[in-house]
Amino acid sequence: MAGICVIGGTRFFGKLLVRRLIDEGHQITLVTRGRAGDPFGSAVRRLHADVNQPGQLATAVKGERFDTVIHQACYTPNAALDACAAFGKRAGRFVLTSSMEVYNAETFRHQTPAPPMSAFAREDELRPEQGEYDAGLPWDDLDFVGRNYGEGKRQAESALVRNADVPVTVARVAHVLAAADDFTGRLRFHVDRARAGEPVTVHTRPGRTSLVHAPDVAAALSRAATSDLAGVVNVASPDPANVYDVCAAVDRATGRDTLVVERDSPGGDPALSPYSCATDFGMDTARAVSLGFDLAPVSRWLPEIARIAAQESS
Repeated sequence: MAGICVIGGTRFFGKLLVRRLIDEGHQITLVTRGRAGDPFGSAVRRLHADVNQPGQLATAVKGERFDTVIHQACYTPNAALDACAAFGKRAGRFVLTSSMEVYNAETFRHQTPAPPMSAFAREDELRPEQGEYDAGLPWDDLDFVGRNYGEGKRQAESALVRNADVPVTVARVAHVLAAADDFTGRLRFHVDRARAGEPVTVHTRPGRTSLVHAPDVAAALSRAATSDLAGVVNVASPDPANVYDVCAAVDRATGRDTLVVERDSPGGDPALSPYSCATDFGMDTARAVSLGFDLAPVSRWLPEIARIAAQESS
C-alpha cells in the first residue's frame, strides 16, 4: 500500500485513475481547487490548491510526505517548477501525465526548431532532460497556455525532469476516448453530426493517429505510480487509426452513414473532425509493450464506446 497524491483527479480518466488506486488499497490524497465534486467520499483525503497560482501547492502540502505524486494538471514549466519546490524530497517519485502533442512539430513556436521525429515517434526522439524551458513566457495567461498546449506540456516535462529531487516518470498520452464523462466532446461531435446528417470535414487522404481507451490510461498511470519505472513511456493503443475508422464505428452505432468531405486545407472549418490529421501523427508503443503495459487495440474497444455514446445521445 502506497501513499499517493493525485493532482487533478476529479474528471475524465482522472476519476478512473483515483478509483483504481483506491480499489488497489492505496491511501489517496487529492489536491483540488474544490470547484468540482468527486464521487470518492471518505475514501480519499482532500487538500485545496489552485496549482496555476504560485505558492498555493506548497502551502497545501506543507509537511506532507507521499510515496508518489501524480501530476495531471501540469501544463507549464512554471507549474512543474512550483511542484518541485512544493514537494522537494518529500515525494518518492513524480508521475507526470503528458501528451502526444509534445511530438507535434507545429508546437515548437518559442523554442529551437523541432528535432527530426518519426511519424509514430519513439520516446527517445524527444528527451525531456535535453529540452529547453522558459519560465519567463506568459504562462499565467490562460489564453496563451491554451494556444500553446503542446509546448507547455513539453516545457513542463523538461522543467520537472531537470529540477525534481526525485525520479520522474513521464507518461505521454494519446487521444483519450471514453464511454462516459468525456469532457472533450470529441466522440460526441461525430455521433451528433451522424445523427443530424451533417457532414464531417477531414484532410485530404487523412493520416493515422494514436488513440487510447480511458481505462487503459488509468491502468498505465497506476502502474507508473506503484513501480520503479522511470523515464518516458508512450501510452497508446498499439494499432493507429484514422478518422474513417472513427466514422465507421459511429456509423455502425447510429445506423447512419456519415458524409465525409475531404479538403486540402480544412483548418478553421467547424465541421473538421478532431481526429483528422494531414499526415500520419502518433506514437510508437514498443516500449510500453516491452514493459508489459496492457493497452488494448482500438479495434477491441472503439465499437463499444461508440455504441454507448450513441445510446446516451439518443
